[in-house]
Amino acid sequence: WVDDTNNRRHDPIALSAVWRTKWWPTRQFTFLLEVAEANAANARSRARKQKTEPQLDFRRSLAKKMLTNNLDDDGRTVVQVGRPATRGSLQAVKMEHTFEKRPGFTGAWDEKDDDWAPVKSEYQKTHCATPGCKNRCRTFCSCNKKVTMCQGCFNDHYAFMCGTTQDPPK
Repeated sequence: WVDDTNNRRHDPIALSAVWRTKWWPTRQFTFLLEVAEANAANARSRARKQKTEPQLDFRRSLAKKMLTNNLDDDGRTVVQVGRPATRGSLQAVKMEHTFEKRPGFTGAWDEKDDDWAPVKSEYQKTHCATPGCKNRCRTFCSCNKKVTMCQGCFNDHYAFMCGTTQDPPK
């Protein structure tokens, strides 16, 4: 068990090797983080009676789940909240993910005016904001009007943000 943990902690990439520091508290933190990560991966594989997942895959999955965590301190699911409905408002709104289309004669979302910027062309398209995507579109996710998103990228976004493999609502 100890050898398994040490091997997983150091191979293929140790956090302490990547996060180079001589500051003692940070070095101790990386050591504890490495041990906890390796123990979690080993315990998970033993509990499922499966082969241990490769360390980088486990680390990537763990990081994604930590970033999209929606549990409170008591382990209950909490509703994600977005920006307040209006500036200065204390009432938070539930973050929805619906695929929407910009109105005609509009360009980018202007956060200062909280409205679409007017343009001369009725159906002006912009590039999808997803890195590597070359599609041009007029669509976006309701969670962020500023980010133009094609249908394919919206499906990926919806699956990632909502933690589901089901098709998003139309």
